[in-house]
Amino acid sequence: MAEMDTPHEMILSFLEQKDPEIRKKYNEYKKEQLDPFPEVSRTSLDKQQNNALFPLLLKAEISLHHASDRRPNAISSEAYNAMGFCFFLQILEDVDIVDPTGKTLSKNIVDLYGADIVNDFESFWDVYFEMEVAHKFALEELDANPIDESAISGSGSDVFYRAEDRDFWVECKNKRETTSYGWELEKFGREIADSLWLDYDLEDDVGEDSFAVRVSSRDEISEKVIENSSFREQVIQGVAGELAELIKQRDSKTEVEIADANFEVELINYYHGRHSATLSEEQMEAVKKRANLAKVINPYRHLGINPDILDTDGHGTVYAEKADDNEIEIFSSYAFLLDIPWENPYDSWIFSTIDGVTDQFPDYPDIIIFVKIPPGFVYQMMREKTVNHRDEEVSKWERLKEKIIGIYADPDRKNRVKAVVLMTDVVIDEVTEGSRNVMLQSAVEAIYNENVEEQIPAEFVDLIEGENQIQEVFSRPGQLSLKDQHL
Repeated sequence: MAEMDTPHEMILSFLEQKDPEIRKKYNEYKKEQLDPFPEVSRTSLDKQQNNALFPLLLKAEISLHHASDRRPNAISSEAYNAMGFCFFLQILEDVDIVDPTGKTLSKNIVDLYGADIVNDFESFWDVYFEMEVAHKFALEELDANPIDESAISGSGSDVFYRAEDRDFWVECKNKRETTSYGWELEKFGREIADSLWLDYDLEDDVGEDSFAVRVSSRDEISEKVIENSSFREQVIQGVAGELAELIKQRDSKTEVEIADANFEVELINYYHGRHSATLSEEQMEAVKKRANLAKVINPYRHLGINPDILDTDGHGTVYAEKADDNEIEIFSSYAFLLDIPWENPYDSWIFSTIDGVTDQFPDYPDIIIFVKIPPGFVYQMMREKTVNHRDEEVSKWERLKEKIIGIYADPDRKNRVKAVVLMTDVVIDEVTEGSRNVMLQSAVEAIYNENVEEQIPAEFVDLIEGENQIQEVFSRPGQLSLKDQHL
């Protein structure tokens, strides 16, 4: 594979072998994103990006461009991910692709991974993790190959691993950004905000004014919102209706009870007409380059707030036009903040993954599962307490491992799953004498099945123990940065 100047160029070159139009599509996306004053929709669900590839490429390109003459900690996590992807390509380009039985196919990683990505951009991070796991085996020169499960009818796994005259299916499950609860929370908030515009004719009342609102509750409603569509619709319509009245009447706040759940809806601020803001030469140039007003100034400053609209607990829309050389006008903009308890069922994600894999491969006895978890979740789980089956207070992280061991003992799964390897990405910031080194590294923790009659291959144990260990990395004082690590 030809070497390219930058990671994003190398990735595009790789994908062009399956989609000759990929660079054109990316450049169109890039042009749209770098428009400093784009046309945007008031509603928010239609803006949800399912394209996981292009945002990574653009953020990596911008980050490496700005970091070329600066400190290494100026490099974003997306740039590290893009560099990692290129490294995986280099390691795997000469590795054979096999079918689920281990038979070598006349295919290469372009046919497997390239095709998967261009056929479904939303699957990018899942493919990324499959490549990451496959490359770990290849680096240690273990007898392991990526699987093309489309080669035969029926199910297959992601990596075929052979050791000690035994065959293993290695399954990779990435929980990076696709956890149902995380998306459901964001979607729930967006549906409330969109209902303001779609169901209550808010646009006629607001015109070019701007506002900020907050919806809060002390009740934990995540399970009902996800599983009870009637309750969800009642909350969306009820809360949106109260918000609409507050905005139209310019009232401050009110409380509303919907299906035994209590909410407080608040109009934080309302601004009449357009708001003029003067930018410095540097700021205006940054807006033109980065096309993200919120990264240069606070576009809600005239509303007296500075929300993180990109976080899952809030979002908004900013309209802006250039009025003079360095002057812009902000109008018809809103910020929506959602502040309700929302349980993150960490262990249920892992449980459902193991359960799903054993159901997916009912006739395959030797299975190893790799599960990738966002580091912010790992960090929280290590600090949050719960009670285990022995009424002992333990961290949620320890409880998760106990539950995995309990799954091994289930008669329906006994002796089938040999190990579950939990993985995460961490930014390690190491300061040595005279230098500072910032790097993105993976960390692992394996939970082995003690019930299996045959031992886990020693070479596999060596592979895992040779990696950064999650417990050790997260216990290093001052050497772990959670910035941009998907809390």
